[in-house]
Amino acid sequence: MALFSTKPIVKKKEQWTALQPPEAVLQTLATAFSFHGEDVRREKSSVEVHLGSNAEYRMWGNLTEEGRKHLPIALTFTASWFGTGTAVEVYARDTFGFRVGSGKSFGVPETFNRRIEEFLSYAAGTLGITLPVSGPVPSPPPISF
Repeated sequence: MALFSTKPIVKKKEQWTALQPPEAVLQTLATAFSFHGEDVRREKSSVEVHLGSNAEYRMWGNLTEEGRKHLPIALTFTASWFGTGTAVEVYARDTFGFRVGSGKSFGVPETFNRRIEEFLSYAAGTLGITLPVSGPVPSPPPISF
C-alpha cells in the first residue's frame, strides 16, 4: 500500500444503449443534472457532471450525514451512434483526490459505491433505461468514544 494516493477510491465503467440519437441523449443527461444545480460541462460528444464538494466532504467526513451528502463524484457520459440507437459509455468515479493511505477505512468505498450507483440509476432512468440499485443502503460505522 502506498503512503499517498490520488487515484479514485471507487470507479465504475458501464455501457448502455439508448433509443434516442446521441444529441438527444446528451441533452437529456445535461438537463437532468443541471436541474439539480450540479456542475455540468457539455462537449460535442460527451457530458461531464461534477457532484458534491471535496472541501465539505473532507470537513465533515464519512461518519456524518452532512459529509456523506457532499461526496465528491464525477460522471462522464460519451454518446455515439450504434446501429439503430446510441451507445452510451459511462465512467463514474470519486474525486476525493490527494490523501494519506488508501482511503478505504470508515466505510468510504461502500459509501462512494452506493452513491455512484444511485446517480447512475438516476441518469439511466432519464434515458428510459432501468438500472436497479443493488445491495442495502450502507450505514455509517459505529462511533466509539
